[in-house]
Amino acid sequence: MEYNITRKERDCIVAIHDSSGFPLRLFNIAEILNIKRPTAYELIKRLESKEIIERKNGVIYLTPYGNTIYSEIIMAHRTLEVMLTKSGVNSERACEQIEKIDYLMDDTSIQKLFISLGNPQTCPHGKPVKSN
Repeated sequence: MEYNITRKERDCIVAIHDSSGFPLRLFNIAEILNIKRPTAYELIKRLESKEIIERKNGVIYLTPYGNTIYSEIIMAHRTLEVMLTKSGVNSERACEQIEKIDYLMDDTSIQKLFISLGNPQTCPHGKPVKSN
């Protein structure tokens, strides 16, 4: 599925999910993404309007839809990392490059690539390719 999100929106979704349960607020998002607070505010408003995130008492959470997007981004990212590292690209370089496109990939293409790579269980960094 394609989600029509921007790179900054992708980075925000990943930051919210990867906050390890730490409740994020607007100023945290601005710091993590290295953007100004007004820019972070506009980003959060866009993600809210797309029903990807919600705010409760100033704390920002992914919605179930947002968690689905996160899972697909991560699967795309890790599958593409496997492909690049199998082609001889250093795992850190692969990660840097894949961040630029992982959110643009459609699920059908990633599933086909995943199968063609032999259903890899982990990415080059040892993380599961498929998230639960």
